Amino acid sequence: MAQVRIEEFTRDKKKFVYIDFSNINTSEDFIELMTQAELVIAKYPMRSLYTITNVENIRFDTGMKKLAIKYLEHNKPYVKCGAIIGLDGVKKIMISAVFRLSGRDNITFAFSKEQAVELLLKKEYEELAQ
Repeated sequence: MAQVRIEEFTRDKKKFVYIDFSNINTSEDFIELMTQAELVIAKYPMRSLYTITNVENIRFDTGMKKLAIKYLEHNKPYVKCGAIIGLDGVKKIMISAVFRLSGRDNITFAFSKEQAVELLLKKEYEELAQ
């Protein structure tokens, strides 16, 4: 996996991590990226991070589903809110189930990285206004 698939950035003083699982079709590549992402995410303070995960064209099997649940459980304490991009109808249902099984309910769906950032910031500011 030569391509850079994890990007850390700040927007409006909020910390984001973009994880690009797009076009991954082997369990080995999936595990490698999950392991790298866990290390990056775990260095942030609890409930301080916004994640954007691109799953476009990912081949997702039962084994990967179990790994994804563990990955989400590991990241849960660090993530304030996350967004998923690149889903079609069937995959959206499957990913929603994985999130529920991991105990994560702080997720939104978007069509692009830019839209995900906007939606996550909007959600943050709506929470602050309450």
